[in-house]
Amino acid sequence: MKTLKIFRGFDLNVPEEPDLSCVPLALPTSLGCCAADIPHIRPKLLIKEGWRVKTGQSLFTDKRDTSIQYVSPGTGRVEKVVYGHRRRLMEVVIATEPEDEYVEYDPVTLAGIVGMPRDALVTNLKNGGLWQGLRQFPALDVADPDHSPAMIIVAMDGNDLFSPHPAIILKGNIAAFEAGMAVLRRFSHQLAVVCRESRLKGIREIGSSVADQITHTAPDIYPAWQPGAVLYQIKQQAAENSSWCIRLDHLVMMGRFLLSGRYPVDKIVTITRPGDRRPHMRVRQGMPLSSVAGQIPVQSIATTGRFNGRILEKDAHIGFFENTVNIIEAGPGEEMFSFVRPGLDKPTLSSTFLSSLFRRPAKMDCTLHGEARACINCSYCERICPNGLMPSFIMKALHAQELEEALALGLMDCCKCGLCSFACPSKIELTQILSDAMDAYYKDK
Repeated sequence: MKTLKIFRGFDLNVPEEPDLSCVPLALPTSLGCCAADIPHIRPKLLIKEGWRVKTGQSLFTDKRDTSIQYVSPGTGRVEKVVYGHRRRLMEVVIATEPEDEYVEYDPVTLAGIVGMPRDALVTNLKNGGLWQGLRQFPALDVADPDHSPAMIIVAMDGNDLFSPHPAIILKGNIAAFEAGMAVLRRFSHQLAVVCRESRLKGIREIGSSVADQITHTAPDIYPAWQPGAVLYQIKQQAAENSSWCIRLDHLVMMGRFLLSGRYPVDKIVTITRPGDRRPHMRVRQGMPLSSVAGQIPVQSIATTGRFNGRILEKDAHIGFFENTVNIIEAGPGEEMFSFVRPGLDKPTLSSTFLSSLFRRPAKMDCTLHGEARACINCSYCERICPNGLMPSFIMKALHAQELEEALALGLMDCCKCGLCSFACPSKIELTQILSDAMDAYYKDK
């Protein structure tokens, strides 16, 4: 087992870490299958409002590859289809029935996974709505089954500071984990299983068979454990730039689906909010935000990542790729004599506040604490970037329409962690600028 040496990032002390207990939530009256959290998708509806659907039945597909299915997390009638800007599909909402009626597939044993033809394995996972859990660098689009990746990175932890603990996801799912790992070995001989150092002990308590397959540990400095940051640290040849990655919860879902022949409908999510330490929750896929988060204070926001998630509307549902919800309250607004306040509880990258000298819990809010202005070449974004990039220089190259220069500066190595936007004193949305450029380049290419 190797330890990754990642020194750049942000070691943020926030007190809302979820409790290690886990509570189940009842089936809600509605579930949603979201398209808003799926990068690059061009969705095509396969159902209409009023239709009755089974659990695991296809609701929409991707026009770029119609064999990839996005399926219903419950049984019931399609209550409504929600569209966004320019009629972009956001989600399909299903009014649930108390009993599930599943779309059934033939179960496969662990030995059967090893001996199954590769094409048949891909077809099973696509039809079951789980192939999209495998993502391909650098754009993190759905993995191309015709491509043989040099490496597959298994992220035991999610993208957020407080993503579900891997030991809770693995509890009762060791066989599914082994089945998922057997699937990955059919596509690549090099697997990099990465875990945060602080969570390794809990995994060992669940089962040594899982802990023995962990190849790398990452420090608890955000985002050292993210696949994009890990790939940048361990890649040794150009072929590894198009590696694949998968999150632990999606790996377990793959294993459960193949072993049982049914779409796995539950997932573990965490909810964080100021002044409240909540347990992990076992919920249905597509759970409504209101059922897991409760009442959200006025002017607060709910986001699926503290630095890089999407903002959820009050009536939204949690997507396939989302397992964390952060309730971030609005700040105090105008502060009297803010320039002379010590700021003992304010997060800071520089030495602006005294919190940089003391290890005290920081209070996070969703205000900008200033207005947007021109870049001042402070190099804070460069200092915090885990992949050693210079986001401000990449931004300037993009503004000058010098795409080749932006690529030479490492545009496609950006892991979209969101720290450059967080650290920027000029309030420039660097992460959004780089992400949009990466997506545009990928689509053109």
